[in-house]
Amino acid sequence: MARAKTGVKHLSVEAKKFDIATYFESNGHGTLTYDDSIKNKIEKLESLVESSTDAQTLELLTIYISMFNKTVGDSLSALVCVESSLKLMNMSTKELYEIYKELEYVNIKSHVKDKNIFIPNEDESRLVQPTAVQEFIDKTIEKYQNCNARCFVRPSGTEDIVRIYAEADTLEIAVDISETVKKHIEDNY
Repeated sequence: MARAKTGVKHLSVEAKKFDIATYFESNGHGTLTYDDSIKNKIEKLESLVESSTDAQTLELLTIYISMFNKTVGDSLSALVCVESSLKLMNMSTKELYEIYKELEYVNIKSHVKDKNIFIPNEDESRLVQPTAVQEFIDKTIEKYQNCNARCFVRPSGTEDIVRIYAEADTLEIAVDISETVKKHIEDNY
């Protein structure tokens, strides 16, 4: 699994580093993407496989690839692929739903004197500078170890603000984390 900054323009660049990949954002944007050489690789594998299950898997992969527009994506194609995959795995949509638990989240902003001192890592999941802010975030998250909590801060591209994103099992915890981090930033930066 790879991570990238927020935005399809960043996700698509990361996805292209793989022979075949899927990327998505929480807003629904995304697609399956693949290198054109993948079709040749699948054909070579088809001549090597011995089991009918493996052959069926490769055939299905070829069909999936042919269904997706790797530039803009297609939600209907994605839906058909998910439905057919569920059928092959004898899995219901309810069982699929139970695999994934969407966390509660908040996204707030904090005005700062100089957003440029807030430097995130490459995928914007942690701050490289100021280290004291990232350390404060880490200590805050530790209080909620069993709550699937996380938080990150990144500077706005257009305003002198930082955006604070927090998520957890409950909205109350996500709000508490984001407000705690916001207060720390506003008191110190």
